[in-house]
Amino acid sequence: MSVPSQVFGLVRQGARRAYASGGVQTADLNQGGDLLFSQGLPERAELARLGKSWSVQLKEANAFTALITVPSTLAELSLQNGESVNGGASYIIDRIWAKCVTSLAAANYLTLLAQLVAPGTALVADSANKTFTSLSGKSGYAGKAQVAVHSVLTGCLADKWQCIGPAGSLPTATTIAAMLEAHVYGRYVVPPGGSFNVNAQEAVSGGTLIVGVDYHECVLDLG
Repeated sequence: MSVPSQVFGLVRQGARRAYASGGVQTADLNQGGDLLFSQGLPERAELARLGKSWSVQLKEANAFTALITVPSTLAELSLQNGESVNGGASYIIDRIWAKCVTSLAAANYLTLLAQLVAPGTALVADSANKTFTSLSGKSGYAGKAQVAVHSVLTGCLADKWQCIGPAGSLPTATTIAAMLEAHVYGRYVVPPGGSFNVNAQEAVSGGTLIVGVDYHECVLDLG
């Protein structure tokens, strides 16, 4: 038999109280009985504070020329989750981006493409042609993520690529340093053994790009 819970609150006006660490506090209600919450830190700062937030990108020396057709099985960057299936962290995808390293051949359109691959495909050996950056200032990556670069072995399936964010319209051929990004806010969760694959499609072939992914490593109870 379940036992009902009761929540008691303290009606508050406009004053802000200071709380002692570890103390038991009452919930705040307004005069209409609505429960009040206050976001103390900017969005995602609490996740980054935990020290498991990272950005990974291709090195500029390994920039690629995007296809003018949707790729079939080619992932230009594949973030592979090398964690244990027993209690290992999942990777929560936050942001995906692409940047022109050299100018494209003409006025162009660019579209980011991504594909989440479920566990079951053997992980490709970790590439040296990538850079990890801590989003909380840690020096060096010591996690279990592996990155494959320009690979057709990461489990991508034709016709399974998803368009991420609006296409970038580049009105001139001088596009060096042009970029586009898509904030996905955790819409993709890469479980242990899975991969998150990124590519880009352009309208006119030419020029080179790099791509990157921002993500958070968190142990989750997956359904």
